[in-house]
Amino acid sequence: MKKLSLLLIIIMILSVVGCNQTNDNINSEKPSEDVQPVEESKDPVNITIAGLKGPTSIGMIKMIDEKALNSSEYNVEYIAESAPDALNGKIINGDIQISSLPINAASVLYNKTNGGIQIMALNTIGNLYIVGSDEISSINDLEEKTLGMSAKGSTPDFAMNYILKQNSLKDKVELDYSLDHPTLAQTVIAEDTKVALLPQPFATQAVMKNDNVKILLDLNEEWKNATNGESELFTGCIVVNTEFAKNNKEFVNDFLKQYESSVNWVIENPVDASVLVEKHEIMPNAALVEKAIPYCGITYQPAIGVKENINNFYKILFDSNPASVGGNLPDEEFYYSE
Repeated sequence: MKKLSLLLIIIMILSVVGCNQTNDNINSEKPSEDVQPVEESKDPVNITIAGLKGPTSIGMIKMIDEKALNSSEYNVEYIAESAPDALNGKIINGDIQISSLPINAASVLYNKTNGGIQIMALNTIGNLYIVGSDEISSINDLEEKTLGMSAKGSTPDFAMNYILKQNSLKDKVELDYSLDHPTLAQTVIAEDTKVALLPQPFATQAVMKNDNVKILLDLNEEWKNATNGESELFTGCIVVNTEFAKNNKEFVNDFLKQYESSVNWVIENPVDASVLVEKHEIMPNAALVEKAIPYCGITYQPAIGVKENINNFYKILFDSNPASVGGNLPDEEFYYSE
């Protein structure tokens, strides 16, 4: 009887151990409901947005100050250069994703990169003036004089050459090129350069710094006369890397909305905008910028909406000098569409 009882005890112990092992196996195979799948964190996309030290960056100043569009997905850097040449190589290499440029340079780079960039919007129209301490009252008074120029190969250069050509002054005016707009403005202030073509706000800077320096001619009016009123003097635009735009459409469209908002804010709030322009070293003097903003031609016009006007402008430049737009007129793919 004792043996039977002992045998029953052993059987019961073995049964309990077996059940526990089975439960352990089942539990080890069943995934825990508390464990969540681990998502891989993605590094933010690095984006450089560039402008020039002048109206194009002034129009963007609210975005620059707010470091707009920075997020966990995008690491955005804003830069401003003194001359377009400082941007061109970086745009070609894809180091700059969005940039302001002279409008002719957009076509040149489009041709050079085989469609690697697209134009998104006009951002400056008619901001060029002939200034100086000499006596000039008409375009014909430039004959036999030396005219200071800057940004060789950019829109002001080709526009001025076209106007001279249309007024039979092509070989009768000597063009003396400086490195960039700020350098030329300083030579005008010092009266080392008697007459010069300058964009705003550098034209206003020269006038404010030297009482002998005056605004002599509005190049926008001279352009209208030279083209028989068929064209406006477009000067600046915004371009985007084509591949970047294709892969980041939402970001690009957000940029355009915020850029338009910034432009409108600058136009409506020149005092506050000028303070930010000085703060971010776009221009050195807020009082100067405040005075110049109404003459800077700052605007926002989606390029696709004024395509015919832009094409007409390019055609004028092309007929005068094909190199001014890169040897070929841009095709339909040149225009960014949201």
